[in-house]
This record gives sequence, structure tokens and C-alpha cells, in this order.
Amino acid sequence: MVLTYLMLLVLVGASLPAVVRSFLPPLPRRNSGITPQAVVVLGAGRRQRNGRFSLTTRGLRRLKLAAELANEHGLPLLVSGGISQTPMHGNEPTEADLMAEQALRRWPGLNVIKESRSRTTWENACYSSELLGERGMDEVILVSDRSHLPRALLCFQSQGVLAQAAWSKRLPAQAWLPSAGALSMVPEIWYEWLALVWYHVRYL
Repeated sequence: MVLTYLMLLVLVGASLPAVVRSFLPPLPRRNSGITPQAVVVLGAGRRQRNGRFSLTTRGLRRLKLAAELANEHGLPLLVSGGISQTPMHGNEPTEADLMAEQALRRWPGLNVIKESRSRTTWENACYSSELLGERGMDEVILVSDRSHLPRALLCFQSQGVLAQAAWSKRLPAQAWLPSAGALSMVPEIWYEWLALVWYHVRYL
């Protein structure tokens, strides 16, 4: 009985936006004085249905914010994401292909740069920094999910790119009202804490 109550308490706590927010990995210290030269958005995977590929809901959310920022500030949009596994067919679209298509469909005037080789966050940073460097850019707005941004920012900073973080808010404003959305973020947060440890050991 006690164990049941404890599990219920943990479950309720994990559904409270205020509690979930407190467990988010901290963002690195904000770089002051940055003048963004581009907006960079990181892919969040592909999905396939009836032989057609599309972006995930998370990926679409990231792309929408990034494209709006690029359009608002008149900046190039760099979309970063390859294929996480070996493609079954050589003509499969990468995440960058899908993001570029979606962005240009709504904002046809955007200057879209595609980085289509990366399979991990570390590769996002390495390959994107190469493309940015070729264009004389090293200050960007970096768009991803809030839970993912601490790791992404550290990766980009390690490549000499100064980045401002931008993300779409997913947690409800009512901090102490149970939310299924807050509960759904718990696995992401634990994954990112583990990934941060691994990245510090391997890369950073």
C-alpha cells in the first residue's frame, strides 16, 4: 500500500509543469552581444507512412519557430539533419530535405541552407559549423527543444559558433496543474541528462 501511494505521488509530481521544469538541464551561460547571422534548426527525426516520409511533430514545431525567426529578421535558415540509419533506397529524403521543402512552401523567399549529412547532435554542430564558416558566419540563433538545447549549445560552442537559444514553450502556464504534456517530457529530460554525461566524456 505504501509503495502504491509513493508511485502515485511520483506520477503526480511528474505531471506538474513546475516540477518538470525544475529538472530540465540548465542552459549554458548566455552569450551577450551576439548579432545573429543565421538561424539554425536541428532535425527531430523522420516518419514514414505509405512509403512517404515526413517530419515528426517535434520537428515541425522546431521548423515553424526557426522559419518565423529567419523571416522576421531577414536571416538565412540553416536546416540540419541527415538520415539516422542507412537508407533502404538511395533517393530517400533527408531531414534537411524535408525541412527545406516545408519552409520554402510557406516562406518561398527564405534563403535556406541544407546540411544533410548529420546523424547526431555532435554532427549537427560539426557539419553546420563548416557551412557557416564557408559563409563567414559564427553567430546564430539555435532552435531545438528546450530539453535538447543545453547539449546542442555546448556542441556548437565547441565548434566556435556562438549561439542564442530559441525554443517553443511546451509546458502549460499553470505550474501546479497536472498536465499530460509535462508528463510526456519526463523521458526526454532523463535522456538528455544521460546524453550530456556521455557527450562530456566523449566530445566536450
